[in-house]
Amino acid sequence: MKTVIIYESKHHGNTKKVCDRVAAECRAELIEAGRVDSNFNWEDYDLVGFASGIAYSKFYDSVSRVAEQIPAGKGTFFIYTCAKNDKDFAAKIKKVVEKRGAKCLGSYGCRGFNTYGPLKLIGGMNKSNPNEDELKAAVEFVKKVEETYEK
Repeated sequence: MKTVIIYESKHHGNTKKVCDRVAAECRAELIEAGRVDSNFNWEDYDLVGFASGIAYSKFYDSVSRVAEQIPAGKGTFFIYTCAKNDKDFAAKIKKVVEKRGAKCLGSYGCRGFNTYGPLKLIGGMNKSNPNEDELKAAVEFVKKVEETYEK
């Protein structure tokens, strides 16, 4: 099985940290969302992950734009980092890929270090996130998705 994760990681690199760990342990390929163009060959991959930090309760626009191109039938999953992990921030992007006919296989979110706006004045929040437990959980999530999709 060949897995790709299309991601964007701004701010403090929280999402990239998660993606790097997943890629290393699950042998997934990482591609920055801004590098995906109309010549991208979706057929090279069995499973497509979309990963992003969360801004204004949604995935970054660059990741959402790529999701709007996914062909029908692809298996997808979602990874995100956020300031407060209190809801499924992948809900909007899931609707985008489902509308295209792709299969949504789940989402994983964890907290990330955040110094946005006034938080910068107090040194930010979630300074130790994503932590080791969250990185391990992300890897386990992707392994489970891969196993489920193979069946």
